[in-house]
Amino acid sequence: MKPSRPSKLEHQTAAPSDIAPPLDLPKLRLSISSNTSLPEPDFKAQTEKIRLVADYDSATSTWYNQVSLDRPEWPAEVLNTLFDAARVHGTRIHVRVEPGAGSDPVSPPA
Repeated sequence: MKPSRPSKLEHQTAAPSDIAPPLDLPKLRLSISSNTSLPEPDFKAQTEKIRLVADYDSATSTWYNQVSLDRPEWPAEVLNTLFDAARVHGTRIHVRVEPGAGSDPVSPPA
């Protein structure tokens, strides 16, 4: 009898919201502003890119996300996507580090 090959498994990762991050880790708070002066096709491309990593708040006309640092690959993916949007479309990104519970506030280097 010929041994069978194991079936190919699809790469699966849990979405960030599926995992409860530890409370003591810092988080990145992201605020993103679309470049509204773009031609319609470019504006649509920009929003499609941002939509992959952030949620839109119509009350403030701002995109936002809070990213836990418990899985370093996820913040890296989010920031790479947003920096690409900034480079290509002029999207404005504001990143603030929020300290985790029980940690000292993060301050900029002196």
